[in-house]
Amino acid sequence: MSEHRISIVRTLLAVSVIVLAITATLLSSSTVEASHNLQFTAAPTLQPTPTFDPKRLDKPNVTSETPNQLEAGSLKYWGVCMACHGDHGQGLTDEWREAFGEDRNCWKSGCHGSHVPPQGFAIPRDKIIPSVAGPGSLARFKNAQELHDYVLASMPWWDPGQLTDEQAWQATAYILDMHGTLPDDFILNDTNASAIMTQYAVPQPINDRPALFVFAGILGLAAIGMLAQDIRKSILQKKNVDATDPKPTHERPNFFHHLHAPTIPALQARFRYTLGAGGMAVFLCLILLVTGILEMFYYIPVPEHAAVSVETITSLVPFGALIRNLHYWSAQALVIVASVHLLRVVLTGAYARHRRFNYLIGMGMLVLILLLDFTGYVLRWDEGIRWALTVGTNLLKTVPWIGGALYQLVIGGGQPGLSTLERFYTWHIFVLMLALIFLVVWHIFRVRRDGGIAVPPPIQREDSIRISRFELVRREVRIMLISSVILILLSIIFPAPIARPMTYATEVHDARAPWFFLWVQELLKYGDPFLWGVAVPVLTLILMSLIPYVLREAGDHELGKWFPRGNRVSQVIIIVLALTITALTILASFPTGSP
Repeated sequence: MSEHRISIVRTLLAVSVIVLAITATLLSSSTVEASHNLQFTAAPTLQPTPTFDPKRLDKPNVTSETPNQLEAGSLKYWGVCMACHGDHGQGLTDEWREAFGEDRNCWKSGCHGSHVPPQGFAIPRDKIIPSVAGPGSLARFKNAQELHDYVLASMPWWDPGQLTDEQAWQATAYILDMHGTLPDDFILNDTNASAIMTQYAVPQPINDRPALFVFAGILGLAAIGMLAQDIRKSILQKKNVDATDPKPTHERPNFFHHLHAPTIPALQARFRYTLGAGGMAVFLCLILLVTGILEMFYYIPVPEHAAVSVETITSLVPFGALIRNLHYWSAQALVIVASVHLLRVVLTGAYARHRRFNYLIGMGMLVLILLLDFTGYVLRWDEGIRWALTVGTNLLKTVPWIGGALYQLVIGGGQPGLSTLERFYTWHIFVLMLALIFLVVWHIFRVRRDGGIAVPPPIQREDSIRISRFELVRREVRIMLISSVILILLSIIFPAPIARPMTYATEVHDARAPWFFLWVQELLKYGDPFLWGVAVPVLTLILMSLIPYVLREAGDHELGKWFPRGNRVSQVIIIVLALTITALTILASFPTGSP
């Protein structure tokens, strides 16, 4: 046989072997599969029945004698909510109903059917017990505030309104914790719940208090260091330097130095004469400008989001609470400081002669400061601003002839609505603030042009000691440092007020004016709203504005000291007005009823 034939035979044998092998494999697989099928059909393997872990029904282990909100919420959820909504918030699933053994059928067992025992309650068959945790849960609620309000009003289902407000907050906190949207160690209440969303987790807020205390401490040490340096310098000057001459300096004056005269009389530069009110007012305006700009990055001037954005700034934004509290306390302090500055000007007769017009500019600044505080107060858009939004603005309607048009100009319509908040935001940011900046710059320019602080002519001065503007700026910086420490501590200890978001359905009950208008609210109790709420405040403002023009002024030789004889009538008028407004404010702090 030839080699060619042998090769063909070998190839055929190899192919036959491969085909036989594949066939055997397929037959074996079919046999095994058939065998398994027959075995499964003939004698099925019993799978273990899932057993319910009874420990899931145990009461939460809370060992603290004073449980926190989340721990108390776990106990309240266990006792009231868990039976229907599950131990993990999964709802009344078939798996969860296994926990009740022979009573797993809630309707046939007698507990929740048509004939319930005294301790039971009926659940309609078509009522789905929803889950409260996990994907798709709590979709009907936008934030924790809405969930709390629902729990408080509608839960438990068989006895709505049984829970107290605090218990509703506890249950809400525990539900959101199960749902995974509550930040760690977060305490829910009316002032922050609207910032906690139900459908997504908000950023974990940081504890910024240690950093704030450190910052306040650094500023305090800087102020103490400057004060110690000034004391040492004063001692050395008394020993070695002629105090009648300002110490020469080779320091190059900067922009802030040029805002002051090169030298000023030392006697009138003392704190007990100026009270530092003018420079402090400018400093507070700068704080308000910076903090206000920072707040604008997060504030949303839309009614449904305004109060929520304020809560977000306060509760979730890093150092947001500090920024908002600084803005609030600086605004309150500015009202007081500006008023003190006005009193000081009148009680020292510093408005005489060519300073009359600058006095009027200062009056205009005080009015703008009050209006800025008022409009900023409304921008919170929570339940606490109802007096300003209703009673306060309704006073405009009482003005004869132009009241209605004036009201619509301020409010943006015939009554408060969707455009009202936008209108107040525009007034606050783009009208009043820009007007105040203009008047502040003008006022400072006039003070500088008029020669700085009011003093007697050189030949009538008691002494000729003067200080340089470098020394004056140092004193101002020292006061600013001390004031900054005080403002930061106030911001930490006494947070700015905030209430729950405003709902139009809520009626006004015992609404309060902002503190700087409490005296007006008190006047409204005496009669006609236009007379007491509009005419009297306007006439008071006009009277104060006319003081430099219609009453006797202090003489040149009397300037630079408190209570000059020349303008004694002006002093009496301004003191009586100040005491009257203060007394009315105190009376309004203890209201006996709404006006």
